[in-house]
Amino acid sequence: MNLARGLERRLENLVDGATASVFKGRMHPVVIGSKVLRQLDFLAEETPAGPQIPNDLVVSLNPLDVDPETDRAALIAELQAVVTESAKEHGWRIVGKPSIHIKTDAQVPRGVLGCAGTVKPGPLDHWAQLIADDGSAVLDVSLNRTIIGRSLDSDIRIANEQVSRHHALVFRVGGSVKIRDLGSSNGTAVNGASVTNAPVPLNPGDNVVLGDLSFTYRPVT
Repeated sequence: MNLARGLERRLENLVDGATASVFKGRMHPVVIGSKVLRQLDFLAEETPAGPQIPNDLVVSLNPLDVDPETDRAALIAELQAVVTESAKEHGWRIVGKPSIHIKTDAQVPRGVLGCAGTVKPGPLDHWAQLIADDGSAVLDVSLNRTIIGRSLDSDIRIANEQVSRHHALVFRVGGSVKIRDLGSSNGTAVNGASVTNAPVPLNPGDNVVLGDLSFTYRPVT
């Protein structure tokens, strides 16, 4: 099942698969979800790690577009899940769990969805680890786009002179995990092959070398 269909089914389940005609001119949850994702495309901003979306979102709708029978708490929970899954699929960086607030405003035209957001860093579950071959460290990867480097502003900091300030980027996109070198002085390698600015896939058990530090890549399910 592709991402779009999977998200559509999540939101359809809120209304037992009811079609848009049942809503009598109101906005179906599937339409709300699609509009939120289109807005996130516009809200994404470029960062050194790549495109980043806000995770604290205010969704504005005309009161007449909101079905009073819809369980709003359930809708918000599903929209938050939709944002999380879409961030992984599109390769968006997100620095905290999504939080969505639905606001009704008569000034919003019928059929239009407004979306504004801010970036609010918060704890995230790690989805992968880089385990040092010498047993000295376990690096938890939690952001969708994670910069590894020696600098204090790196997402994962390695205080080692062989590692550049911004050494490598690990990220998820389209159901895959990839790594690329960020112009490091001492290079990045996967299974003995040098990594350049062009992303290289990461698979479970792969050997990743940053400078002269060797790690094993392990996904966390």
